[in-house]
Amino acid sequence: MTKLTEMNLKKSVLILAFPVVARMSLQSLVGLVDTAMVGRIGPAAIAAVGISNQIVFFLIGIITAFSIGTTTLVAQYIGAERKRKAQEIAMQSLLITVFLSLIIGFLGFIFSREIIGFLIGRMDEADPEILNFGSTYLRIISLSTPFFFSLVLFNGIFQGAGDMKTPLFLMACTNIYNAVMDYFLIFGIGFFPELGVTGAAIATGSSRIIAAVAAFFLLLRGNSYFKIRLSRASFRLQLPLIRDVLRIGIPAAMEHLIRSSGQTLLTILVAGLGTIPLAAHQVAMRGLSLAFMPAFGFGLAATTLVGQNLGAGFLDRARESGYTASRIAMMGMAVLGIALFALAPQFTRLFIKDELVIAQAAEALRVIALTMPFLGSTITLSGALRGAGDTRWVLYITALGVWGGRIGLSYILAFTFNLGLIGAWLGLSIDFLVRFILTTIRFGSDYWQKRIVKVRTREKTAG
Repeated sequence: MTKLTEMNLKKSVLILAFPVVARMSLQSLVGLVDTAMVGRIGPAAIAAVGISNQIVFFLIGIITAFSIGTTTLVAQYIGAERKRKAQEIAMQSLLITVFLSLIIGFLGFIFSREIIGFLIGRMDEADPEILNFGSTYLRIISLSTPFFFSLVLFNGIFQGAGDMKTPLFLMACTNIYNAVMDYFLIFGIGFFPELGVTGAAIATGSSRIIAAVAAFFLLLRGNSYFKIRLSRASFRLQLPLIRDVLRIGIPAAMEHLIRSSGQTLLTILVAGLGTIPLAAHQVAMRGLSLAFMPAFGFGLAATTLVGQNLGAGFLDRARESGYTASRIAMMGMAVLGIALFALAPQFTRLFIKDELVIAQAAEALRVIALTMPFLGSTITLSGALRGAGDTRWVLYITALGVWGGRIGLSYILAFTFNLGLIGAWLGLSIDFLVRFILTTIRFGSDYWQKRIVKVRTREKTAG
C-alpha cells in the first residue's frame, strides 16, 4: 500500500475525502429521512427532535478533546512510523471517553425535561408538545451516549490512521438499519407499535450502539492501517499521554463547544419568534448539515494528510496538502450552493407540508447558499491546522465568528431590525465569512510549521 506521504496530492485528497463525504452524506441523508418522517407528526415534533439533537451535538464537544487530539497524534505518529505510540494514545483516549460519557448520559437522562424547558424558555408561552416530545427523545438518546461518544472516538482513530473506508462501511450498515427502524417504529408498520417521536429515538439510539460495538471489534481485529491491543497495562492511565492528547484536544473541544453553544443560543433566539420560525429553522438546519458534508470530508482529509506529512518531516508537502484540499472543497461547495439556492423550496417540502414553515425555511437556505464556497475553505483549512496541532487558533477564530457574528448580529438583525428568521440566518452567514478570512490568513502564516518543528526537536532531545 502506497503511503499517503508519497502519493500524488490530489489523488490522496480525493482518496481520503471521498469515503468521508460518502459516509457523512449517508448519515445526513438518513437524518433527513428521519426528519421527514417526524415532520409528518407536525411542526412541534420536528422542532423538538431538532432541539434534542442540538443538545447531543453540544455535548460531543467534551469528547472532542480526545477525538481530535487522538486523530492528530495517531496521524503524526503513523507518519513518523511509530505505531506502538499511536496504539497507546488510542487506548488512553478510549478509557477517558467511556468514563466521561457515562456521566454525561446519566445527567441527560435525569434532567432531559429541564434541559428542553430551558431551550424553549424564550417562547411567550412554552409549547407543551415541544417540551413533551423533546424530553422523551433526549431521555432515550441519552442511554446510548457512551456508545455514541465511543463511536466518535473510533472514527477519529480510523481517520488518523488514514482508514476512511471502515467508518463508511459501518455508517452504511447502521444508517440503513436506522432508516428502516424509523419507518417501522414511528408509524407502527406490521407488528411494530406506533411510537412516533419515541420510535425515532429508539431507532437512532440502537443504531449507534450497534455501530460502536462493531467499530471496537474491527479495531481489535485490525487491518493494514491500524489495530489496538488489549493488555493489562493498556487499562492503566498514563498521564503523560493523556496530557499530549489534551494539549491538542482541549482547544478543539472548546472550539466545538463554542460552535455548538452558538448554535444552541441561536435556536433559543429563534424560539422567541414562535413555533413556525423554530420549525423552519430546524428544517433549514437539516439542509445546512447536508451542505456541510463535502467540506467536513475534505477537512478530515486535510487533518490526516497534514498530520502524517508533518510526522514524516515533509513540511512543504503538508502545507500544499491543505491548499489542495481547500481548492477542491471550494469548487465542490460552490456547485452545491447553486443547487441549494435553486431547489430550496423543493428541498423543504420533503420534510413538512406546512406552507408557512416551507416559505421561511427556503428563504433561510437561500441566504446561506451564497456562502457555501467560503464555508468549504474554512472547514478544510481548519482541519489542516488541527492536523498540525494548531488547534488554539482555530478556537480563537471560531469564538470571534460565532459570538461576534452568529449571536450578536443574529440578535440585532432578527429582533432590533425585525427581520425575523432571515435576520438570524444573515448573522450566521456573516459568521462564515469572518472565519473564512481569518482561517485563510492563519494557514498562510509560517507559525504552525515552526511550532511542529519545535515539538519534534523537544521529542528528539527527550528521547
